[in-house]
Amino acid sequence: MPATTSLKLPDALKTAIAKVAAFEGKTAHALMLDTLQAAMEDALLRQQFYVDGEASYQDTLRSNAVFGGPDVKAYVTARAAGSKPGRPHMQPLDTTQPMPPTHD
Repeated sequence: MPATTSLKLPDALKTAIAKVAAFEGKTAHALMLDTLQAAMEDALLRQQFYVDGEASYQDTLRSNAVFGGPDVKAYVTARAAGSKPGRPHMQPLDTTQPMPPTHD
């Protein structure tokens, strides 16, 4: 059974919700539910992105191996052009050196 929640909305926000809901042919309630659901889905995806990124970073530190940016760029460019290049070679991560720029 759905839980009831009460929100105190500023007048300007309540007016905006009513206008958007009317334009979209929804009730204000339906618009707020849809908006909250979408915001929660986005937040959960963003949280998972951070978790995955941290896991990848920790894996990189454990393996001490990375692909060089220029090598990856050449590989992707060749693949996009229809070639079948060999995969770039992994190289040791040198945390004492700054990352070189990979853009032109």
